[in-house]
Amino acid sequence: MKVVAIGGDAASMSAVSKLRRLDDSVEINVYEMGQIVSYGACGMPYFVSNEIKDSDALIARTKKGFEAKDIHVHLGHEVTKVNDTTKTITVKNLKKDKTFEVTYDKLIIGSGAHPVMPPFDNKDLKNIFTFTTIPDSIAVKKQMQSGDIKNVVVIGGGFIGIEMIEAFHNYDVSITLIELKEHILEVFDADMVSSLEKHLEDKGVTLNFQEGVTGFRGDEYVQEVITDQDIYAADLVLVAAGVIPNTQFLDSTRFKLAQNGALVVNKKMETSVKDVYAGGDCATIYHRLLDEQVYLPLGNNANKQGRLIAENIYGLESPIDGVLGTTVIKVIDMEAARTGISEAYAKAHNIPHKTVEIRGRNHAGYYPNAQKIRAKIIYEPSTLKLLGAQLVGRKVTALRINPFVVAISKGMTTKEFSMLDFGYAPPFAGVWDVIAIAASKAS
Repeated sequence: MKVVAIGGDAASMSAVSKLRRLDDSVEINVYEMGQIVSYGACGMPYFVSNEIKDSDALIARTKKGFEAKDIHVHLGHEVTKVNDTTKTITVKNLKKDKTFEVTYDKLIIGSGAHPVMPPFDNKDLKNIFTFTTIPDSIAVKKQMQSGDIKNVVVIGGGFIGIEMIEAFHNYDVSITLIELKEHILEVFDADMVSSLEKHLEDKGVTLNFQEGVTGFRGDEYVQEVITDQDIYAADLVLVAAGVIPNTQFLDSTRFKLAQNGALVVNKKMETSVKDVYAGGDCATIYHRLLDEQVYLPLGNNANKQGRLIAENIYGLESPIDGVLGTTVIKVIDMEAARTGISEAYAKAHNIPHKTVEIRGRNHAGYYPNAQKIRAKIIYEPSTLKLLGAQLVGRKVTALRINPFVVAISKGMTTKEFSMLDFGYAPPFAGVWDVIAIAASKAS
């Protein structure tokens, strides 16, 4: 069997690695546009902040490492077309500027996504960056360490934007965030991220909401960011305005695509075209609570999909159980986490719901250095089934979301959750942990 993978990051490389472990006879070829495969993009902000010193630490396995497992990796090769009738792909060798065709029995599309760059005026000025690849992170870090950067403007208050604000905070620079919407981290409810916004402001970050960027000014290098409301000094600009799935090379009349261009897959990661699978940032994923395919471009999702693609190609019939959109983030000295659906989502989609929000501590109040945690639960009024949870606080807040992931996945009620046998000792939690208290108030 001949398996071809498009793209050399999480979904594809997880798939081919698992497939090789399952079957040592299958022929595997990977075609990647760039010069690096299998890297941890989620770690790049911490490389810029210099908490991670060497960008090589972000690379999980090199081309040489994959080829030692008889997985053939072709770097600098762009796939420009898929012909499912002849089961061929058209590949361009970017270095030699030559095009050729490759046949496959099974095809894996893990082509990822590229950053949105709106049609800003003068967007080609130097020191205006997007942030999706290791070369991006190297370029940004080089500028930050040059000593020439005094004013940084971040456009977009999603996960990348906020993580990069933390990275920039490690340098002696002025930081301004410009966000088109009403609050940061839109997947959270506004009431939960308000304390994160205050924390950023307390750390000297200027936050501007409901403000749109129109362009830039400068002489070769960016010097100013122009919005519909003001003008901001900028020596470096990071544009974090979202991503677009890399599916432009596919025939959209044959491949079913979501509204944003992502490949629509089923629970086995099969596309609408026979023998073609997809995963990662170029594809949808099944949301078990909503019972539908959604777009959630997260590294853990890509790795899950890749593993299951391999099992399904091998014939193990492995459908995904589904995800809940679980996300965690560090915001300088604070943490936040969420899973399931938010109150805002429930309202927008007319889902019957109630909410409970409480404030507690990360461990027993009498034990030194107890820190505040805010917990919010969204649940179904008639059954008390958990629908979602959000947490915001200081140290050891984020991973408290994981019990909610299990509970929502298993259809637990707030009462059942509140009576779970959570661990207790004063350095770790109160006798009633904050998450159990929140659930009990919703019972």
